[in-house]
Amino acid sequence: MPAIRMLIPFLLLGLTGCQFSDTPVRTKHRLIYNNDGTEILGNNWFGKRPLTRDDLNRYIDMIAGSQVTTYMICSGSDFFYYRSKYGRLIGDDLNGQLNCGEDTTLNNMFKRLYDNAIGLDKEGTDIVEASLKRAKEKKLEAFITFRMNDLHFADTSRHCTVQYSDFWIAHPEYWTNDTTLPGWNASRALDFAHPEVRAYKLGIIREQLEKYGALIDGYELDFMRFIVYFKRAEAEKNAPLITSLVQAVKQVADSVGKVYKKKILLTARVPATISDCRKKGLDVQEWVKAGLVDFLTMGVHWSGDPAMDVEAFKATLGADIPVYTTIDDGSYRPREVWSHGMYRGMASHALAQGATGTLLFNYFLTAYNEAGQQLQPEEGTVVCRTIAPELLQELGSVETLRKRNKVYCLSDGAASYEVLPNTPLPLKISNEGVVSVFVGDDVDADQPEEVILFIRSGSTDGLDVSVNGEHTSLADSSLPRLYDKVRGLKDNQKEWAFKVSPSSLRKGKNEIHFSSSGETMLERVELVLKYGPVETNGFF
Repeated sequence: MPAIRMLIPFLLLGLTGCQFSDTPVRTKHRLIYNNDGTEILGNNWFGKRPLTRDDLNRYIDMIAGSQVTTYMICSGSDFFYYRSKYGRLIGDDLNGQLNCGEDTTLNNMFKRLYDNAIGLDKEGTDIVEASLKRAKEKKLEAFITFRMNDLHFADTSRHCTVQYSDFWIAHPEYWTNDTTLPGWNASRALDFAHPEVRAYKLGIIREQLEKYGALIDGYELDFMRFIVYFKRAEAEKNAPLITSLVQAVKQVADSVGKVYKKKILLTARVPATISDCRKKGLDVQEWVKAGLVDFLTMGVHWSGDPAMDVEAFKATLGADIPVYTTIDDGSYRPREVWSHGMYRGMASHALAQGATGTLLFNYFLTAYNEAGQQLQPEEGTVVCRTIAPELLQELGSVETLRKRNKVYCLSDGAASYEVLPNTPLPLKISNEGVVSVFVGDDVDADQPEEVILFIRSGSTDGLDVSVNGEHTSLADSSLPRLYDKVRGLKDNQKEWAFKVSPSSLRKGKNEIHFSSSGETMLERVELVLKYGPVETNGFF
C-alpha cells in the first residue's frame, strides 16, 4: 500500500487536513462488550489452565445471545497478543533475560499469558483473530480496540523488565517526563509531540488493520487508556498532531476496507466533556467535522461517572453522530464494582439522555464463575455486586430496564488524570444547597413502590431535605446497611436514609434541596427506586 505509507511524512510534520465524507452517518443502537484480553489470555474462567481454542470460544459464547451487539477485543497495546514486527508477545521474557525480580505472582502471571499466547500460536491462531472469528460466527459485530497509550507497561516501581515494551524502554527521551502531570505513570507516558511516537503508533495500527481487515467491522482508538498524550502545558496546542494521526488511521481503514469491499468503521473513546477532550489534546469536534470517525464513546478512567451529561456532550459536539457511554467496572473507588442496581441506573440514565447505546468496559465474568455461577447478595443486604451475564439481558434496552430495581447516583468527585466527573460533590452545605439527580425511568407510567434517598455526610443535625419541592423524612436507620451503603464509610462520615414520596419523582432531572442550620459536607447522593422484591425485580 504505497499510497498509505506516503502519509507518514505528513504525519511526522504534524500537518492537518480535512477529509470530508458525504457518506451518511449510520446511527445504530449498540450494547458494546469491550474485553481487554487478559481475562481470556489468562484463562481465568477455566481455573487458569492452559488456554485452548475451545476455551477461548466459550468466552465469546458467554455473551452471545444476549443484548450485546458488538464485541471488541483489545490488541494488547504496546505489548502484543499476536506476533508483531513492533514488539514482543506479552510476557515474553527472552528466555529468562527479563523478569519481575522476586515478585513471583507477577512473574507467574506474565508466564501464563505468554505460554497461552504461544499455545494459540501453535494452533495457528492468536487471541485477536480467534475472538474476531468467533464473534462473527455468533452474529456479533467485531471490532479491534487499540489502547493508544497504555501505562500498565510504564510502571517502573515494580522493576519488572518483562513488562516494558522495547520501543518504550529504548527511548526515555520520548516520555513526557513531566512530573506535574497527575495520574499513575503519567510522567513516563509516551509523548505524542514526538513524530517518532506517532509514526510508531500508526505502524502498529496499520499492521492490525491489514492483518485482521477481513474479519473486522470496525476499529476503536481508545484514548482513555490512558488519557495522557502530551506534557501538561502543551496538550491543547498539540491537538492538530492527534487530528493528523486520526486522519492517517482513517486513510488506512478506508484503504483496507476497499480491499475487502466493505466499510471499516472508525471510532474513538474519549473524555465525557468536550472541554476535557480539548484539555488532553483531542479535538473531537474537528474529527467529526472532517468525517474521520463514525461514532464516539464517552469514557471514564478507573473510577466511573454514573451521571455523564450525554445531552451536553452532544449539544457541544454540534453534529449528528452516534454517541455511546462507557460503564466501567470501577465505581467510587478503582476496582470497587458497581452493584446491579447501579448498572441499571447508569444504563437507564444514558439511554434516556439520548445515548445511542452503551459500552461495558472490563465486564469480567470471572467472579461469577468463582461464585458457582450463582447470584448472591452481599451478606445481610439486598445488593449484588457480582458482574454477571444476566445483566446483559437488561442493559441494552429501555424496555428491558422497565420496572427493574435501580440506583441513580452522582460521582463523589474523585477524578483520575484530571478528567472530571459530572457532579457537584463533595458539596459543603451551610444554610442551603442543591444537587440534581437524573432519573431515566418513566415514573408516571411506572411508579416505584418505594423511593429512598441515601446521603453520606458528616451530620444531618438541623438538615431539611426536599425532592422537587416535597419534603422528605428520615427513614429506618437499618436501611443503609440493608442497601450496602456503609461500604467505605470513614470515621467522620455517616450514612443517612430519607423516605421520598414516589409521586414526587419525575423523569429527567430531580432537584434535591438541602437546608441546614449548621454546616455539613455532602459526600454521596444516591436515589434508590424499588419496583418490587429482588427475586422478581432484581438485586440493587
